[in-house]
Amino acid sequence: MKRTNWRRVVASGALWTLVYNFVWGVAWFVFMRKEWEDAVAAIGRRSPWTAEVWFLWVVLTVPMGVAIMAYASSRARAIYTAAVSAAGAVWLLLTLPMGAYSLSQSLSPRVIVWDSFVNLVGMLAASLAGAWSQREVVQAGNVDRAA
Repeated sequence: MKRTNWRRVVASGALWTLVYNFVWGVAWFVFMRKEWEDAVAAIGRRSPWTAEVWFLWVVLTVPMGVAIMAYASSRARAIYTAAVSAAGAVWLLLTLPMGAYSLSQSLSPRVIVWDSFVNLVGMLAASLAGAWSQREVVQAGNVDRAA
């Protein structure tokens, strides 16, 4: 039975977290901030995205990334497929309730779709980066995990 290299899983989970939050940060500063500001202004509310909420979200993405990478690590023969599948499942579990809640709060469908899309892109990019960090390297006939 294959043993899990937890240091590698945690490191790839940290990479997952960095890539995911980088994608979100770029999207936020390029266009998502305006989308959210317009959406909440249209319903007469303030933006829920305070510094405290951003910090909490970044903290919560660490175990999310580690969990996705742990699952991918357990599927070494198809690590990229496993990482993308796990990210897709997490995305769906987060998007459906978020979308339903956002609609119940009268947020614009446009911001809901954009938010969901950015989450999907971030999760897929992060999962591919994390899987890449766990790739196997073949050296002189020996299969070893990349350092």
